Amino acid sequence: ARDVSPRTSTSKMACLLVAANAWLLPPARTLSQRQLSASRSRPCMQRQPTARDDVPPVDKATFVAAVEILDRELAKVGGVDPPKSLSEAEGSGEAAFAIGKTTAKLPLSEVEGLGLVEATYLVLVSGVTTPLVESGVQVKDTIVSVSVEGTELHESTRALDLAATAERLTAAIKTAEENGVAEIGLELNRLVELRYAEK
Repeated sequence: ARDVSPRTSTSKMACLLVAANAWLLPPARTLSQRQLSASRSRPCMQRQPTARDDVPPVDKATFVAAVEILDRELAKVGGVDPPKSLSEAEGSGEAAFAIGKTTAKLPLSEVEGLGLVEATYLVLVSGVTTPLVESGVQVKDTIVSVSVEGTELHESTRALDLAATAERLTAAIKTAEENGVAEIGLELNRLVELRYAEK
């Protein structure tokens, strides 16, 4: 990985690291190689305004498929057997899943600790530091919007590709820097296993 000079601004660092961290995991065949390559090689671009209504909501089947891909890649990295397929478990009635909604903070000082990967057209969190876990971010989450407190910036990232997600994160970080805000807000979707209380 390319070293970033200490004088590099946080916003530029975010653009480099959010895109580059997608390569922390060996890419699966179903990952979008073209999109990953483009996001890694091209420079940060000026964000183009996008109406939130134009962005489709996270689809559960897509979310499950993306998490399964990430599970398999994490298992390869760890040298262990992959967990049982979530879709098979749900199809057989062994488990049920729902999409939960939560929020978290991304401190500007922890931008380097956020890893993202794209799978089946959905960007997932693939790596987090302990401070990010404590602030509410988990591996396998998908970021659906970014915001900066005290400003008008609130951008949807729901179902965007890796490059577009990185651009919006970078824009949010730049806005936070310009307004003296130490963190950006994240709205997250999380795949949650439903558990039923025993009678």
